[in-house]
Amino acid sequence: MTMPTLLRSRATARPPVPGQTAPAHGPPLPLGTAVLILLAAACAPATVDDQGPPAAVAVTNATIIDGMGGTPITGGVVVAEGGRIVAVGLAAEVAVPDGAAIVDAAGGAVMPGLADMHVHMVGGWDGVSTEMLGYRRYLNALLHAGVTTVFDAGNVLPFIQQIQAEIEAGRLPGPRVYMAGPLIDGPVPIWPPITYFTFEASAIWRHATQLAAAGVDALKGYAGLDAEMVDSLVQAGADVGLPVIVDLGSRGDYAAAVEAGVLARAHAPSGPLGDDEIAAMVEHGTASITTLAVLESFARRRLDDLAFLEHPLIAATTPPWFLDALREHATRSLSDQEKERAAAIEELLMTAMTNVKRLSDAGVLVVAGTDAPYPGVFQGEGIHRELELLVEAGLTPLQAITAATRNAARLMDASDEWGAIAPGMAADLLVVRGNPAEDIGATRDIVAVIQRGVVLDRLQLVFSAQDDPGFRTVGSVAAN
Repeated sequence: MTMPTLLRSRATARPPVPGQTAPAHGPPLPLGTAVLILLAAACAPATVDDQGPPAAVAVTNATIIDGMGGTPITGGVVVAEGGRIVAVGLAAEVAVPDGAAIVDAAGGAVMPGLADMHVHMVGGWDGVSTEMLGYRRYLNALLHAGVTTVFDAGNVLPFIQQIQAEIEAGRLPGPRVYMAGPLIDGPVPIWPPITYFTFEASAIWRHATQLAAAGVDALKGYAGLDAEMVDSLVQAGADVGLPVIVDLGSRGDYAAAVEAGVLARAHAPSGPLGDDEIAAMVEHGTASITTLAVLESFARRRLDDLAFLEHPLIAATTPPWFLDALREHATRSLSDQEKERAAAIEELLMTAMTNVKRLSDAGVLVVAGTDAPYPGVFQGEGIHRELELLVEAGLTPLQAITAATRNAARLMDASDEWGAIAPGMAADLLVVRGNPAEDIGATRDIVAVIQRGVVLDRLQLVFSAQDDPGFRTVGSVAAN
């Protein structure tokens, strides 16, 4: 099998752009040689400075998966310049600029960078503990896995504000970040450190106003809100120009929330779902974020075989002590009650899969998200697992990819900015071996990640125990 080569120059080499590997002279290098050169050149991740926009970069010999569900283009070329895609098409139709850095896919595929539209960047591995000081590590893990956009669906406001601001300023390498800030919950919050709680509907407008002033991208309503509070939250959001996403728990009135005008359900429905409920979601334009991976975590299904922990997207980006804690969690003896709970949640997972397929078939906007981190749900690798679960649920590979690209951008009203391979779109690209349109698992076999037109040095994103301060998890964001 011919292995893809990584970078070469079409003509004379240009000085490297910050964060981009310098093009090489002469013929394409074998992938292994290119990786060694990258390793030798590795240093602290570069930041955006005054050297101007990225030089041209071209992905050649690729099957182009546009992220919009279109028929893949075989033998295609994608050219980006100045951080934007400028040309897409067959090799005979697209001119590669002189001096462009070339990523030769050698028969692999190029697709938009992936989006995980339900994460919580508070660190930890188990869904409740926190490890905020290690933010560089999980931002690196996301980029290493080709995740160029995330929606943080609940966090400490100043913390996620600063992460978003520093990434946007170019001082911190990381994916594009959308944020909800703290959850808006009822009087007895489930996640107190990341929650604004309220006793009555009349107080919700103040929360919405504060969060709008803080620059959040959506409001997140949580399980303690009754129907009146959800309606007030949607109205307050409309007043301040913010959509509302809800997770109302297993007993929430989702039908009322849809009628009120929420943008999306934060999780795929895992209980009975009537045709009339689906029709209402279509009528009101209510989306559903999938998060099948977190149900798989609670069901402990993925933990039955821990071989997946050896996958490079996990092993190369995760501290050993995280993996040790996960292995201990996965192999401990369970009580009869815990076994019954896991079995019951596996039934919920199967129902959620069925519902995702029904929602997709009906025309509901289905958006990929993971709810990472939880045991076995990792920042970065988790979205690849989510895509596999979506295909297991009955979506085609192209539908699953669209859920993590164009549909994600539509959720954030940014479909003219990112999430697709088309001229004018942000040059956030993932180059892989194989063809994910036929085998969704191929998204994991990454050749290159391109962010805003810059070819990232993924070896700079690998976890190093020697360089890592060794921060450990503490406390819990969950109520006792």
